[in-house]
Amino acid sequence: MRLYLVDSSIFIFRAWYGPERERLNLRQQPNQAFVGFSDFVYRLLTEQAPQRLVFAFDESLSKSARKLIYPEYKANRSPAPEELRRQFAWCRQWLELLGIACVSSQHWEADDLIGSLARYHGSERMPVTILTADKDLAQLIGEADIWWSYLDDKKLDYRAICKKFGVRPEQIADQLALTGDKVDNIPGIPEIGLKTAASLLKKYESIANLRCHLPEIGTMKFRYAARVQRSLIEHEAMLDVSLSLTRINCEIAEMQEVDPSRRDIDAGRIGQMMNEQAFDSGRRERWSSYLQTAAGEQ
Repeated sequence: MRLYLVDSSIFIFRAWYGPERERLNLRQQPNQAFVGFSDFVYRLLTEQAPQRLVFAFDESLSKSARKLIYPEYKANRSPAPEELRRQFAWCRQWLELLGIACVSSQHWEADDLIGSLARYHGSERMPVTILTADKDLAQLIGEADIWWSYLDDKKLDYRAICKKFGVRPEQIADQLALTGDKVDNIPGIPEIGLKTAASLLKKYESIANLRCHLPEIGTMKFRYAARVQRSLIEHEAMLDVSLSLTRINCEIAEMQEVDPSRRDIDAGRIGQMMNEQAFDSGRRERWSSYLQTAAGEQ
């Protein structure tokens, strides 16, 4: 048995920008993100039949712990429009009616919730599969775990992550702290890209040890080693900020109390919600069949 942890926002945004942008519910409200997300959930439940499953949601870009450290964190992102925020709430409601655990926090991001869930509920006997498209979450992958970009069907295990990034999963936070991350507006060290960061971490293992050997960097055998050394010395103080942004918090105590087990399904309310959201006949039939099968198994 595996523990499935889902980075919900990725799949909601994929549906929001998907092909069914003209979809409306009975109240004439846009609902393409919710309907597309429900399609993903259906695929996951029918293809994988997970028994231990948690969906993690982001609540706020303006009040997170990382914003307190670095106010410019994710400042390059526009707030979600109201019609999309509404659909996030519908997605969570849909999951809860299906008896699936959901978590969120006003202080911590979904990445941190997933990291803590993996730590407290994953084990050698309960390996973790993280469904996402976010490279940051690759830092959580252990020997038996899987990072899975589900809609693209790209799976990376521990060894595949080492090959793809040039560093071990437990070094990815350090790698991103060195390079920065434009997507999240995380500052890095000028002159350092992913390959250079991988070379530095291969030799020195961690940023902490790298900082103890800054005078040696200029003698390393890669192009622009002297420039990289100067840049590291000049911007060294930024490493503390960047690493606090890239490292996932795996110690959120509340996640210990989360029960990943599946609960009873509220089939009646799901049927009502399908009506409200103007599901087409094909989607109704698929979900009705799933609900009948699930009822027989409970």
